[in-house]
Amino acid sequence: MSSRVIGVGITGTTLTEMERQILRDTPPYAIVLFGRNVESEAQLRDLVAECKSFSSRPPLILIDEEGGRVDRLRSLIPGMPSAESFLEGERTRTMVGWFGGIIGMALRYFDIEVNLAPVVDIQREHPTKGLERRCFGFDAETVTRLAGEFVRGQHEAGTASCLKHFPGISRGSGDPHYGATVVDIPLEELRAEDLRPYMELGNEAGAVMIGHAIYPQIDEPRLPASLSRRMSTEILRDVVGFRGIAFSDDMEMHAVSDLGTYEEITDRALLAGNDVILYCSHIERVPQLMEHMENRAANDPEFAPRFAEATRRADDYLAFVDQLRAANPPKVSTFAELEDAVGEFTAAFEKAGGETGRAISLPKGFSDRRTYPRFREDGTPDDRRDGERTEKKPGSGRSGREEWT
Repeated sequence: MSSRVIGVGITGTTLTEMERQILRDTPPYAIVLFGRNVESEAQLRDLVAECKSFSSRPPLILIDEEGGRVDRLRSLIPGMPSAESFLEGERTRTMVGWFGGIIGMALRYFDIEVNLAPVVDIQREHPTKGLERRCFGFDAETVTRLAGEFVRGQHEAGTASCLKHFPGISRGSGDPHYGATVVDIPLEELRAEDLRPYMELGNEAGAVMIGHAIYPQIDEPRLPASLSRRMSTEILRDVVGFRGIAFSDDMEMHAVSDLGTYEEITDRALLAGNDVILYCSHIERVPQLMEHMENRAANDPEFAPRFAEATRRADDYLAFVDQLRAANPPKVSTFAELEDAVGEFTAAFEKAGGETGRAISLPKGFSDRRTYPRFREDGTPDDRRDGERTEKKPGSGRSGREEWT
């Protein structure tokens, strides 16, 4: 039962026998897909279908499909622009809504229920490393307006959204994938800017991802938001008024993974207020975490009600996703139809002045009826991180599998 508040990643383009056994015996609440899991159209559809085949209550399939540098489907659907590129052209709100619809349509075609997007961090003059060109604007009003269009576009395609990275990491001192990042501002300033997108869009989206930044003027000076009850419950629920599900960011990022064992940081994250805890690299830990959390829920009177609350929110979110999909049937039924929709969008985006960069050759199996633009940005794309395989334990250094989230 406790695995129903855990989300996991899988290692490659097909399931291993170990992964099949875990998905059969201790199915998680969610599976998060990365570039390492995407090879071809047919392969991805088969992988998603198999991931859902082992349980009467299949895991939700999650992915980070923002466009730009965080584009897990770039080998299948080239040319998705970054969030910031929408500030460069005309008809911005219309184009962002269309963009959300295109991404939602693509994920629906692959039977992926939830996009861990949009980013609602506010762009700064010198952004936190890892956030470059991933934000919709330089002020809270613009970010809220454009992210809202993106969310509604996705929802009209039957794909759910998740706002990130709560409560705002764009003024962080570093990249949380590799260590602590500090946002040294008071609550009043956080509330005036960074929290506004969550206040206005959180309950519409239904899901929020809690980041790992540290806020020393608001809570303990070494405590990530994901382990902070002050941030993950008091501010998220009481100040923001959010009623939906809270996903943790990947607990194997070094900003948090070096703070304890998997069991310890899972307990702390749940008690802080996260409802679903994500481990994006090590699915083999699910059975142990399941046993640990079941024992804790059965024997700890402080842990049991928080676990029950998280489980209820997780169930409610499943119902929300089901309702969203039922109200919005798929808009395409073939990959060729999806190609046409993508091509129409990218052509219109360029005509409106949006910058997607130079055209590239199409992947094998992709239609040669047109060329599709590629983003023009610096920074390491997620697929360069794929394929590395090293063991990871808290405090042992890089796992080799961190990817932009």
